[in-house]
Amino acid sequence: MTDTKIIKYTDQHYVNPIALVGFPGIGLVGSILTGFVIRELDMEVIAGITSPDFPPYTLIHNGKPYPPVRVYGCRRENASENCGDLIIVTSEVTLKAEHYYSLNATLMGLFKDLGIVSVIALEGIPPFDEDRSIYACGSSKASTDRIGELGLKALDNGLVRGLTGVMLYEGFVSNMDIIAMLCPANPALPDPRSAAKILEPLSKLVPELKIDAEPLYKEAEEIENKIKQQQEYGYSVTPNDIRQLYG
Repeated sequence: MTDTKIIKYTDQHYVNPIALVGFPGIGLVGSILTGFVIRELDMEVIAGITSPDFPPYTLIHNGKPYPPVRVYGCRRENASENCGDLIIVTSEVTLKAEHYYSLNATLMGLFKDLGIVSVIALEGIPPFDEDRSIYACGSSKASTDRIGELGLKALDNGLVRGLTGVMLYEGFVSNMDIIAMLCPANPALPDPRSAAKILEPLSKLVPELKIDAEPLYKEAEEIENKIKQQQEYGYSVTPNDIRQLYG
């Protein structure tokens, strides 16, 4: 990737920030959930990341244009060592696989500049069986220990794809605490129901993150009703039709 650029919109200082990273993937789980948290907490855009290699899109938010990859910040009451401020990195645009390496390097530099103490990456995965448990894995001993302490199901062997996968092994090399949360999701359609299921275990990793998941479940019902209605009229519903619900 050439000329990756960070555009800063504010010099706000954050206390012991925790970062959430969510990009499009299986079920759009990462981008759906990060977008939902951003809206619920009314987070502000603090930076954008752009590159000539990114798809040529802009997001219009409150009448202002932003790059396809954005960074949001939120000051939290009683921020402390155990309950830091919140940073979210998100995008609705799928990048080419080879571009995640340079984007990861840019993010790692940004995380250090912001003083981020831990990173949680959200990723959808194909459902392997009827269990549909949410798995987690970490880049360091500290993050792996935290997975066990919180009772999350550890992924001991397997493959993690996309930006999340790159972040994990780069975090392992640089000794940055990164936890990947891997949620089974519908590989054919956006899956807000799976995104909603991450909120409870996520609240264990991000102290004081208290958000009602009900709107996500309602979105899931809307998608299911839309598909049912179209099928009743003899129409087929494609993933692109449903993706339009998310812009």
